[in-house]
Amino acid sequence: MEALVYPFLVANVLFFLYETDFFVQYVKLFRLSKLFKIKEYEAHLEGVGPDDSYWEWLAFRNQGFLSKLVSCPFCLGFWLNVLTCYLHKDVGLFLINLWLSLFLYLVLKLVMRKSYE
Repeated sequence: MEALVYPFLVANVLFFLYETDFFVQYVKLFRLSKLFKIKEYEAHLEGVGPDDSYWEWLAFRNQGFLSKLVSCPFCLGFWLNVLTCYLHKDVGLFLINLWLSLFLYLVLKLVMRKSYE
């Protein structure tokens, strides 16, 4: 039963990172704006509009592997599931956790979009 917590945890992390401005607000709160270049991101938003997320901007600005990995929710979800399976020491549940966490993320995303219609 404990293993079912991990897909919900991964889905919530993905949802908060990619569907809200949670990351940018907490970076500002902890005064890490210079490290994550939040001022450049906000200047970019003024020119383009509020439709770009921080992760899309990061992938566009830095063409490296790591920034592209972090900007993709499915890729990050995969590696978060690898991490949880490593920490939990149960490789057998990896595929179930992976599919369930991505399914829950997409359901959360759908519910959020439907609530704003």
